[in-house]
Amino acid sequence: MKKDNTIKAHPSWLADELELRCLTPEDRATHEAMSEVIYEALPSKKWLIPMTEEEYDDTYSDENEDVVYGIFEGERLVATSSLLHDVRAYAVNLELEEVLKHPCIEIGESMVLPEYRGNGLMLRLNTLIKEEAKRQGIRYMLATAHPDNIASNTSLQHLGYKIIKEFTRAGKRRNLLVLDLKEE
Repeated sequence: MKKDNTIKAHPSWLADELELRCLTPEDRATHEAMSEVIYEALPSKKWLIPMTEEEYDDTYSDENEDVVYGIFEGERLVATSSLLHDVRAYAVNLELEEVLKHPCIEIGESMVLPEYRGNGLMLRLNTLIKEEAKRQGIRYMLATAHPDNIASNTSLQHLGYKIIKEFTRAGKRRNLLVLDLKEE
């Protein structure tokens, strides 16, 4: 698991009682617990495809280059977003054949506890992901969002993502979104 050493614990956009940091393997259980809370609170369970145990194992391994940003209030994790390097699941999308020949990452596990939504935390975290992807020499950023999840789709589009198509992933409808960092 990689750490972004450029972030500040208290950037100007973050409320004083909150702290930003990169998650470490010691934060895995906290991350999983927050994901479960969010999943249970969703208006539709179709909106989130939770990470599997294998995906958590991969992301939280010491050898992995993934970066997971977290916002905490005290010891409570209230928001996360992850830069994930394993994009093999996207290979089924023929529209991405050329894209996948270049360095790619996926934004995943982007979520905010319900009581903290509406404060721009997701957009800020995903902006950090975008900056880290550029530092790593990534060309394309990939994402999926349920078509009915307006907040997720809008946040990604504010970052510059374009919806390519609707498809099915893990048995659930998804918009496939792509951001070309060279066009930035």
